[in-house]
Amino acid sequence: MDAPAAFARSLEERLDARAGHLDRLELKKLRDAFKLFQTAFQGIHAVLLRKGVIQEDPYKYEIKISEVGVPSESPFTENEKLEAMSIRLSQFESYLDFLNNYYQFSVEFLGMGRIKRLLQLTRYFNFTQFTETSNQLNTRYFAEIVAQVRKGSDQLSSGILGEALLQLDRATREILGILKALTDWHKERWKLELRKAAGDSLQGLERDWIVTHPDETVRKLRQIWTEAAGDKPFYPELAQDVLAEDWSSEAESLRDAVMKRLEVPEEKKSAQEERNFKLIILDGVRSVASSGLQLEDSLQKLMENHTLLRSADRSFAVRLGRAWRRLTGAPEPEVTYEIEFVEQATSERKTEKVPFVRFHEEASRKAALYRSISSRSSAAYKRLESATEEQAFNYLERNLEEVQKLHKTMTALDEFFKERLAETEFKDKVRGIKVELSSMKNAIIKANQKRYEYIAQREELEQFRKLGIHADQA
Repeated sequence: MDAPAAFARSLEERLDARAGHLDRLELKKLRDAFKLFQTAFQGIHAVLLRKGVIQEDPYKYEIKISEVGVPSESPFTENEKLEAMSIRLSQFESYLDFLNNYYQFSVEFLGMGRIKRLLQLTRYFNFTQFTETSNQLNTRYFAEIVAQVRKGSDQLSSGILGEALLQLDRATREILGILKALTDWHKERWKLELRKAAGDSLQGLERDWIVTHPDETVRKLRQIWTEAAGDKPFYPELAQDVLAEDWSSEAESLRDAVMKRLEVPEEKKSAQEERNFKLIILDGVRSVASSGLQLEDSLQKLMENHTLLRSADRSFAVRLGRAWRRLTGAPEPEVTYEIEFVEQATSERKTEKVPFVRFHEEASRKAALYRSISSRSSAAYKRLESATEEQAFNYLERNLEEVQKLHKTMTALDEFFKERLAETEFKDKVRGIKVELSSMKNAIIKANQKRYEYIAQREELEQFRKLGIHADQA
Protein backbone atom coordinates (compact mmCIF):
# COMPACT_ATOMS: atom_id res chain seq x y z
CA MET A 1 0.00 0.00 0.00
CA ASP A 2 2.58 2.58 -1.17
CA ALA A 3 -0.08 5.08 -2.31
CA PRO A 4 -1.55 5.71 1.20
CA ALA A 5 1.94 6.05 2.69
CA ALA A 6 3.03 8.50 0.00
CA PHE A 7 -0.25 10.42 0.46
CA ALA A 8 0.36 10.63 4.23
CA ARG A 9 3.81 12.16 3.64
CA SER A 10 2.47 14.68 1.13
CA LEU A 11 -0.47 15.45 3.41
CA GLU A 12 1.82 16.24 6.33
CA GLU A 13 3.83 18.68 4.23
CA ARG A 14 0.66 20.34 2.95
CA LEU A 15 -0.78 20.60 6.49
CA ASP A 16 2.38 22.29 7.76
CA ALA A 17 2.30 24.81 4.93
CA ARG A 18 -1.41 25.41 5.43
CA ALA A 19 -0.92 25.94 9.18
CA GLY A 20 1.66 28.61 8.47
CA HIS A 21 -0.72 30.37 6.10
CA LEU A 22 -3.55 30.24 8.64
CA ASP A 23 -1.36 31.66 11.41
CA ARG A 24 0.13 34.39 9.24
CA LEU A 25 -3.00 35.64 7.53
CA GLU A 26 -6.32 33.97 8.20
CA LEU A 27 -6.22 33.98 11.98
CA LYS A 28 -5.16 37.62 12.02
CA LYS A 29 -8.26 38.29 9.95
CA LEU A 30 -10.28 36.22 12.41
CA ARG A 31 -8.98 38.30 15.32
CA ASP A 32 -9.85 41.54 13.51
CA ALA A 33 -13.28 40.20 12.58
CA PHE A 34 -14.06 39.34 16.20
CA LYS A 35 -12.88 42.80 17.30
CA LEU A 36 -15.18 44.38 14.73
CA PHE A 37 -17.96 42.04 15.90
CA GLN A 38 -17.48 43.15 19.51
CA THR A 39 -17.26 46.86 18.68
CA ALA A 40 -20.44 46.73 16.60
CA PHE A 41 -22.30 44.79 19.27
CA GLN A 42 -21.15 47.19 21.99
CA GLY A 43 -22.48 50.06 19.90
CA ILE A 44 -25.93 48.47 19.77
CA HIS A 45 -25.86 47.52 23.45
CA ALA A 46 -24.92 51.06 24.47
CA VAL A 47 -27.73 52.61 22.41
CA LEU A 48 -30.31 50.23 23.87
CA LEU A 49 -29.15 51.00 27.43
CA ARG A 50 -29.20 54.73 26.80
CA LYS A 51 -32.69 54.59 25.30
CA GLY A 52 -33.91 52.58 28.29
CA VAL A 53 -35.29 49.64 26.28
CA ILE A 54 -33.07 47.26 28.26
CA GLN A 55 -31.62 47.43 31.75
CA GLU A 56 -28.11 47.22 33.12
CA ASP A 57 -27.21 43.76 34.40
CA PRO A 58 -26.76 44.10 38.18
CA TYR A 59 -24.64 40.92 38.25
CA LYS A 60 -22.26 41.91 35.43
CA TYR A 61 -19.20 42.23 37.63
CA GLU A 62 -19.94 39.16 39.71
CA ILE A 63 -19.56 36.71 36.83
CA LYS A 64 -16.11 35.08 36.63
CA ILE A 65 -15.31 33.91 33.11
CA SER A 66 -12.56 31.34 32.51
CA GLU A 67 -13.60 30.15 29.04
CA VAL A 68 -15.73 31.35 26.14
CA GLY A 69 -19.36 30.25 26.42
CA VAL A 70 -22.84 31.50 25.58
CA PRO A 71 -25.68 32.88 27.69
CA SER A 72 -28.79 30.83 28.36
CA GLU A 73 -31.02 29.81 25.46
CA SER A 74 -33.90 28.59 27.61
CA PRO A 75 -37.37 30.03 26.89
CA PHE A 76 -38.97 32.71 29.03
CA THR A 77 -42.38 34.34 29.34
CA GLU A 78 -43.36 37.70 27.87
CA ASN A 79 -43.25 39.26 31.35
CA GLU A 80 -39.67 38.03 31.80
CA LYS A 81 -38.47 39.26 28.40
CA LEU A 82 -36.94 42.59 29.47
CA GLU A 83 -34.96 41.15 32.37
CA ALA A 84 -33.91 37.98 30.52
CA MET A 85 -32.71 39.81 27.40
CA SER A 86 -30.93 42.48 29.46
CA ILE A 87 -28.92 39.79 31.25
CA ARG A 88 -28.24 37.77 28.09
CA LEU A 89 -27.04 40.80 26.12
CA SER A 90 -24.75 41.79 28.99
CA GLN A 91 -23.31 38.28 29.30
CA PHE A 92 -22.85 38.04 25.52
CA GLU A 93 -20.79 41.25 25.62
CA SER A 94 -18.72 39.85 28.51
CA TYR A 95 -17.93 36.66 26.58
CA LEU A 96 -16.86 38.71 23.55
CA ASP A 97 -14.64 40.82 25.78
CA PHE A 98 -13.02 37.70 27.28
CA LEU A 99 -12.48 36.25 23.80
CA ASN A 100 -10.77 39.35 22.41
CA ASN A 101 -8.61 39.93 25.47
CA TYR A 102 -7.57 36.42 26.52
CA TYR A 103 -7.75 34.11 23.48
CA GLN A 104 -4.72 33.32 21.33
CA PHE A 105 -5.49 33.36 17.63
CA SER A 106 -3.26 30.51 16.52
CA VAL A 107 -3.83 27.11 14.93
CA GLU A 108 -2.45 25.33 17.98
CA PHE A 109 -4.62 27.19 20.52
CA LEU A 110 -7.85 27.08 18.51
CA GLY A 111 -8.47 23.34 18.53
CA MET A 112 -11.74 21.59 17.71
CA GLY A 113 -13.20 22.23 21.18
CA ARG A 114 -12.54 25.97 21.08
CA ILE A 115 -13.73 26.23 17.47
CA LYS A 116 -17.04 24.75 18.59
CA ARG A 117 -17.28 27.38 21.34
CA LEU A 118 -16.54 30.18 18.88
CA LEU A 119 -19.18 28.88 16.48
CA GLN A 120 -21.76 28.76 19.26
CA LEU A 121 -20.92 32.31 20.34
CA THR A 122 -20.99 33.66 16.76
CA ARG A 123 -24.34 32.00 16.03
CA TYR A 124 -25.97 32.84 19.39
CA PHE A 125 -27.68 35.72 17.58
CA ASN A 126 -28.29 35.20 13.87
CA PHE A 127 -26.94 38.48 12.51
CA THR A 128 -27.03 37.25 8.90
CA GLN A 129 -30.85 36.93 9.16
CA PHE A 130 -31.65 39.38 11.93
CA THR A 131 -35.43 39.60 11.77
CA GLU A 132 -38.39 39.81 14.13
CA THR A 133 -39.68 36.55 12.61
CA SER A 134 -36.53 34.52 13.31
CA ASN A 135 -37.11 30.98 14.56
CA GLN A 136 -34.32 31.57 17.11
CA LEU A 137 -35.88 32.92 20.31
CA ASN A 138 -32.96 35.17 21.31
CA THR A 139 -32.54 36.58 17.81
CA ARG A 140 -36.27 37.26 17.48
CA TYR A 141 -36.55 39.15 20.77
CA PHE A 142 -33.28 41.01 20.20
CA ALA A 143 -34.51 42.12 16.77
CA GLU A 144 -37.77 43.31 18.33
CA ILE A 145 -35.88 45.42 20.90
CA VAL A 146 -33.65 46.96 18.22
CA ALA A 147 -36.70 47.68 16.04
CA GLN A 148 -38.27 49.72 18.85
CA VAL A 149 -35.43 52.22 18.59
CA ARG A 150 -35.02 52.13 14.80
CA LYS A 151 -38.71 52.94 14.33
CA GLY A 152 -38.44 55.93 16.67
CA SER A 153 -37.64 59.56 15.91
CA ASP A 154 -33.98 59.45 16.98
CA GLN A 155 -32.35 59.29 13.56
CA LEU A 156 -28.78 59.27 14.91
CA SER A 157 -29.41 56.23 17.14
CA SER A 158 -31.25 54.53 14.28
CA GLY A 159 -28.28 55.14 11.99
CA ILE A 160 -25.81 53.76 14.54
CA LEU A 161 -27.93 50.61 14.94
CA GLY A 162 -28.30 50.11 11.20
CA GLU A 163 -24.60 50.42 10.51
CA ALA A 164 -23.68 48.20 13.45
CA LEU A 165 -26.00 45.47 12.16
CA LEU A 166 -24.35 45.64 8.74
CA GLN A 167 -20.92 45.28 10.39
CA LEU A 168 -22.16 42.31 12.44
CA ASP A 169 -23.48 40.65 9.28
CA ARG A 170 -20.15 41.09 7.46
CA ALA A 171 -18.08 40.07 10.48
CA THR A 172 -20.22 36.97 11.07
CA ARG A 173 -19.77 35.76 7.50
CA GLU A 174 -16.02 36.28 7.62
CA ILE A 175 -15.73 34.56 11.02
CA LEU A 176 -17.72 31.53 9.88
CA GLY A 177 -15.66 31.23 6.68
CA ILE A 178 -12.32 31.29 8.53
CA LEU A 179 -13.55 28.90 11.23
CA LYS A 180 -14.61 26.45 8.49
CA ALA A 181 -11.13 26.58 6.96
CA LEU A 182 -9.60 26.06 10.41
CA THR A 183 -11.97 23.15 11.10
CA ASP A 184 -11.00 21.51 7.79
CA TRP A 185 -7.34 21.76 8.78
CA HIS A 186 -7.93 20.15 12.18
CA LYS A 187 -9.97 17.34 10.65
CA GLU A 188 -7.23 16.48 8.19
CA ARG A 189 -4.63 16.75 10.93
CA TRP A 190 -6.61 14.33 13.09
CA LYS A 191 -6.92 11.92 10.16
CA LEU A 192 -3.16 12.05 9.63
CA GLU A 193 -2.57 11.27 13.31
CA LEU A 194 -4.95 8.31 13.02
CA ARG A 195 -3.00 7.03 10.03
CA LYS A 196 0.23 7.29 12.01
CA ALA A 197 -1.32 5.55 15.02
CA ALA A 198 -2.68 2.74 12.89
CA GLY A 199 0.65 2.23 11.13
CA ASP A 200 0.66 -1.30 9.64
CA SER A 201 -2.20 -2.55 11.84
CA LEU A 202 -4.58 -2.87 8.90
CA GLN A 203 -2.06 -4.33 6.51
CA GLY A 204 -2.95 -7.90 7.48
CA LEU A 205 -6.57 -7.36 6.41
CA GLU A 206 -7.87 -7.86 2.90
CA ARG A 207 -8.78 -4.66 1.05
CA ASP A 208 -12.21 -6.04 0.10
CA TRP A 209 -12.95 -6.94 3.73
CA ILE A 210 -12.08 -3.43 4.91
CA VAL A 211 -14.36 -1.92 2.27
CA THR A 212 -17.27 -4.28 2.99
CA HIS A 213 -16.92 -4.20 6.80
CA PRO A 214 -16.41 -0.49 7.57
CA ASP A 215 -18.07 -0.56 11.01
CA GLU A 216 -15.84 -3.38 12.26
CA THR A 217 -12.78 -1.68 10.82
CA VAL A 218 -13.71 1.59 12.54
CA ARG A 219 -14.06 -0.29 15.85
CA LYS A 220 -10.55 -1.66 15.36
CA LEU A 221 -9.28 1.84 14.60
CA ARG A 222 -10.98 3.16 17.76
CA GLN A 223 -9.14 0.54 19.81
CA ILE A 224 -5.83 1.45 18.18
CA TRP A 225 -6.51 5.17 18.73
CA THR A 226 -7.40 4.75 22.40
CA GLU A 227 -4.18 2.84 23.05
CA ALA A 228 -2.09 5.44 21.21
CA ALA A 229 -3.84 8.72 22.04
CA GLY A 230 -5.35 8.08 25.46
CA ASP A 231 -8.33 10.31 26.21
CA LYS A 232 -8.15 12.34 23.00
CA PRO A 233 -11.53 12.23 21.21
CA PHE A 234 -12.19 9.68 18.48
CA TYR A 235 -14.28 10.74 15.48
CA PRO A 236 -15.91 7.73 13.74
CA GLU A 237 -17.01 9.77 10.70
CA LEU A 238 -13.43 10.94 10.12
CA ALA A 239 -12.15 7.40 10.56
CA GLN A 240 -14.54 6.34 7.80
CA ASP A 241 -13.10 9.11 5.61
CA VAL A 242 -9.62 7.66 6.18
CA LEU A 243 -10.81 4.22 5.07
CA ALA A 244 -12.43 5.68 1.95
CA GLU A 245 -9.35 7.75 1.04
CA ASP A 246 -6.89 4.89 1.58
CA TRP A 247 -8.84 1.77 0.55
CA SER A 248 -11.91 2.50 -1.59
CA SER A 249 -12.14 2.39 -5.38
CA GLU A 250 -12.44 6.21 -5.34
CA ALA A 251 -9.40 6.64 -3.10
CA GLU A 252 -7.31 8.53 -5.63
CA SER A 253 -9.95 11.17 -6.41
CA LEU A 254 -10.76 11.58 -2.72
CA ARG A 255 -7.09 12.15 -1.90
CA ASP A 256 -6.82 14.72 -4.69
CA ALA A 257 -9.85 16.54 -3.25
CA VAL A 258 -8.23 16.66 0.20
CA MET A 259 -5.00 18.10 -1.18
CA LYS A 260 -6.95 20.68 -3.18
CA ARG A 261 -8.90 21.81 -0.08
CA LEU A 262 -5.63 22.30 1.78
CA GLU A 263 -3.95 24.13 -1.07
CA VAL A 264 -2.09 27.20 0.16
CA PRO A 265 -3.10 30.25 -1.91
CA GLU A 266 -0.36 32.46 -3.23
CA GLU A 267 0.22 35.27 -0.75
CA LYS A 268 0.40 38.37 -2.88
CA LYS A 269 1.98 41.22 -1.00
CA SER A 270 0.58 44.60 -1.85
CA ALA A 271 2.38 47.57 -0.34
CA GLN A 272 -0.78 49.66 -0.65
CA GLU A 273 -2.88 47.08 1.17
CA GLU A 274 -0.37 46.03 3.82
CA ARG A 275 0.95 49.54 4.53
CA ASN A 276 -2.34 51.38 4.70
CA PHE A 277 -1.54 52.92 8.05
CA LYS A 278 -4.44 55.35 7.90
CA LEU A 279 -6.91 52.47 8.32
CA ILE A 280 -5.20 51.60 11.63
CA ILE A 281 -5.56 55.22 12.75
CA LEU A 282 -9.25 55.33 11.77
CA ASP A 283 -9.83 52.11 13.73
CA GLY A 284 -8.30 53.85 16.74
CA VAL A 285 -10.48 56.92 16.27
CA ARG A 286 -13.60 54.72 16.07
CA SER A 287 -12.52 53.06 19.33
CA VAL A 288 -12.29 56.47 20.98
CA ALA A 289 -15.63 57.51 19.47
CA SER A 290 -17.28 54.35 20.80
CA SER A 291 -17.01 55.94 24.26
CA GLY A 292 -19.44 58.69 23.24
CA LEU A 293 -22.59 56.99 24.44
CA GLN A 294 -21.04 55.99 27.77
CA LEU A 295 -19.70 59.52 28.18
CA GLU A 296 -23.14 60.97 27.53
CA ASP A 297 -24.83 58.62 30.01
CA SER A 298 -22.17 59.31 32.65
CA LEU A 299 -22.61 63.07 32.31
CA GLN A 300 -26.37 62.75 32.71
CA LYS A 301 -25.94 60.77 35.94
CA LEU A 302 -23.31 63.15 37.27
CA MET A 303 -25.63 66.10 36.60
CA GLU A 304 -28.39 64.33 38.56
CA ASN A 305 -25.95 63.83 41.46
CA HIS A 306 -24.92 67.48 41.23
CA THR A 307 -28.59 68.52 41.47
CA LEU A 308 -29.10 66.25 44.49
CA LEU A 309 -26.07 67.71 46.23
CA ARG A 310 -27.29 71.26 45.59
CA SER A 311 -30.72 70.31 46.93
CA ALA A 312 -29.16 68.86 50.07
CA ASP A 313 -27.60 72.24 50.92
CA ARG A 314 -30.35 74.14 52.76
CA SER A 315 -28.27 76.81 54.44
CA PHE A 316 -29.80 80.28 54.77
CA ALA A 317 -27.37 81.87 52.34
CA VAL A 318 -28.03 79.25 49.69
CA ARG A 319 -31.82 79.53 50.09
CA LEU A 320 -31.63 83.31 49.90
CA GLY A 321 -29.54 83.14 46.75
CA ARG A 322 -31.99 80.76 45.07
CA ALA A 323 -34.93 83.01 45.94
CA TRP A 324 -33.11 86.04 44.53
CA ARG A 325 -32.30 84.27 41.28
CA ARG A 326 -35.89 83.17 40.86
CA LEU A 327 -37.03 86.79 41.26
CA THR A 328 -34.42 88.35 39.00
CA GLY A 329 -33.89 85.52 36.50
CA ALA A 330 -30.19 85.60 37.21
CA PRO A 331 -28.18 82.55 36.05
CA GLU A 332 -26.99 79.88 38.44
CA PRO A 333 -23.50 80.65 39.77
CA GLU A 334 -20.65 78.36 38.78
CA VAL A 335 -20.09 75.60 41.31
CA THR A 336 -16.55 74.34 41.71
CA TYR A 337 -15.82 70.97 43.27
CA GLU A 338 -12.42 70.00 44.66
CA ILE A 339 -11.79 66.39 43.66
CA GLU A 340 -9.00 63.94 44.40
CA PHE A 341 -7.38 61.48 42.04
CA VAL A 342 -4.28 59.30 41.76
CA GLU A 343 -1.72 60.35 39.16
CA GLN A 344 -0.91 57.10 37.32
CA ALA A 345 2.60 58.11 36.34
CA THR A 346 3.70 58.81 39.92
CA SER A 347 0.98 57.08 42.00
CA GLU A 348 0.65 60.34 43.92
CA ARG A 349 -2.71 61.54 45.17
CA LYS A 350 -3.54 65.01 43.85
CA THR A 351 -6.40 67.47 44.06
CA GLU A 352 -8.01 69.51 41.31
CA LYS A 353 -10.76 72.12 41.22
CA VAL A 354 -13.47 71.37 38.65
CA PRO A 355 -15.99 74.07 37.63
CA PHE A 356 -18.75 71.51 37.24
CA VAL A 357 -21.24 73.23 34.89
CA ARG A 358 -18.51 74.32 32.47
CA PHE A 359 -16.93 70.85 32.60
CA HIS A 360 -20.33 69.27 31.92
CA GLU A 361 -21.02 71.51 28.91
CA GLU A 362 -17.61 70.93 27.31
CA ALA A 363 -17.75 67.16 27.90
CA SER A 364 -21.30 67.03 26.47
CA ARG A 365 -20.09 68.69 23.26
CA LYS A 366 -17.31 66.12 23.05
CA ALA A 367 -19.80 63.26 23.59
CA ALA A 368 -22.02 64.59 20.77
CA LEU A 369 -19.01 64.76 18.44
CA TYR A 370 -18.02 61.18 19.25
CA ARG A 371 -21.56 59.95 18.65
CA SER A 372 -21.43 61.61 15.26
CA ILE A 373 -18.06 60.06 14.36
CA SER A 374 -19.43 56.62 15.31
CA SER A 375 -21.44 56.70 12.08
CA ARG A 376 -19.29 56.21 8.96
CA SER A 377 -21.85 58.16 6.93
CA SER A 378 -21.62 61.29 9.10
CA ALA A 379 -20.01 64.49 7.83
CA ALA A 380 -17.55 64.44 10.75
CA TYR A 381 -16.29 60.96 9.86
CA LYS A 382 -16.11 61.81 6.14
CA ARG A 383 -13.89 64.81 6.96
CA LEU A 384 -11.64 62.56 9.00
CA GLU A 385 -11.41 60.05 6.13
CA SER A 386 -10.31 62.80 3.76
CA ALA A 387 -7.66 64.14 6.17
CA THR A 388 -3.98 63.33 5.70
CA GLU A 389 -2.41 60.48 7.63
CA GLU A 390 -0.53 62.93 9.87
CA GLN A 391 -3.69 64.94 10.57
CA ALA A 392 -5.65 61.78 11.40
CA PHE A 393 -2.93 60.55 13.76
CA ASN A 394 -2.74 63.92 15.54
CA TYR A 395 -6.51 63.81 15.92
CA LEU A 396 -6.30 60.31 17.42
CA GLU A 397 -3.59 61.30 19.90
CA ARG A 398 -5.36 64.51 20.93
CA ASN A 399 -8.73 62.86 21.50
CA LEU A 400 -7.22 59.84 23.21
CA GLU A 401 -5.58 62.20 25.68
CA GLU A 402 -8.86 64.09 26.17
CA VAL A 403 -10.87 60.91 26.80
CA GLN A 404 -8.28 59.71 29.31
CA LYS A 405 -8.56 63.04 31.14
CA LEU A 406 -12.36 62.88 31.06
CA HIS A 407 -12.25 59.34 32.44
CA LYS A 408 -9.94 60.45 35.28
CA THR A 409 -12.09 63.46 36.16
CA MET A 410 -15.39 61.57 36.05
CA THR A 411 -13.96 58.75 38.17
CA ALA A 412 -13.04 61.32 40.81
CA LEU A 413 -16.42 63.07 40.52
CA ASP A 414 -18.20 59.74 40.93
CA GLU A 415 -16.33 59.12 44.20
CA PHE A 416 -16.86 62.73 45.29
CA PHE A 417 -20.66 62.66 44.87
CA LYS A 418 -21.01 59.26 46.54
CA GLU A 419 -19.02 60.45 49.53
CA ARG A 420 -20.79 63.83 49.87
CA LEU A 421 -24.30 62.39 49.44
CA ALA A 422 -23.72 59.43 51.76
CA GLU A 423 -24.66 61.51 54.80
CA THR A 424 -27.80 63.07 53.29
CA GLU A 425 -31.38 61.95 52.78
CA PHE A 426 -30.49 61.48 49.09
CA LYS A 427 -27.95 58.69 49.71
CA ASP A 428 -30.26 56.09 48.11
CA LYS A 429 -30.76 58.24 45.01
CA VAL A 430 -27.13 58.79 44.09
CA ARG A 431 -26.31 57.26 40.68
CA GLY A 432 -23.02 55.50 40.07
CA ILE A 433 -21.20 55.33 36.72
CA LYS A 434 -19.00 52.25 37.28
CA VAL A 435 -20.36 50.44 34.20
CA GLU A 436 -19.89 53.46 31.93
CA LEU A 437 -16.37 54.08 33.22
CA SER A 438 -15.45 50.45 32.57
CA SER A 439 -16.70 50.66 28.97
CA MET A 440 -14.79 53.91 28.45
CA LYS A 441 -11.64 52.26 29.84
CA ASN A 442 -11.99 49.42 27.32
CA ALA A 443 -12.37 51.95 24.50
CA ILE A 444 -9.21 53.76 25.67
CA ILE A 445 -7.25 50.48 25.80
CA LYS A 446 -8.32 49.50 22.27
CA ALA A 447 -7.54 52.95 20.88
CA ASN A 448 -4.10 52.84 22.51
CA GLN A 449 -3.46 49.43 20.96
CA LYS A 450 -4.20 50.88 17.51
CA ARG A 451 -1.96 53.87 18.28
CA TYR A 452 0.95 51.59 19.25
CA GLU A 453 0.30 49.36 16.23
CA TYR A 454 0.52 52.37 13.91
CA ILE A 455 3.73 53.64 15.52
CA ALA A 456 5.35 50.19 15.40
CA GLN A 457 4.52 49.63 11.73
CA ARG A 458 5.67 53.15 10.82
CA GLU A 459 8.99 52.55 12.61
CA GLU A 460 9.36 49.19 10.88
CA LEU A 461 8.84 50.80 7.48
CA GLU A 462 11.39 53.49 8.32
CA GLN A 463 13.93 50.80 9.24
CA PHE A 464 13.32 49.09 5.89
CA ARG A 465 13.91 52.38 4.09
CA LYS A 466 17.20 52.89 5.93
CA LEU A 467 18.26 49.41 4.83
CA GLY A 468 17.30 50.21 1.25
CA ILE A 469 14.35 47.79 1.23
CA HIS A 470 11.21 49.01 -0.53
CA ALA A 471 7.76 48.49 1.01
CA ASP A 472 6.75 45.90 -1.57
CA GLN A 473 9.85 43.84 -0.67
CA ALA A 474 9.25 43.97 3.11
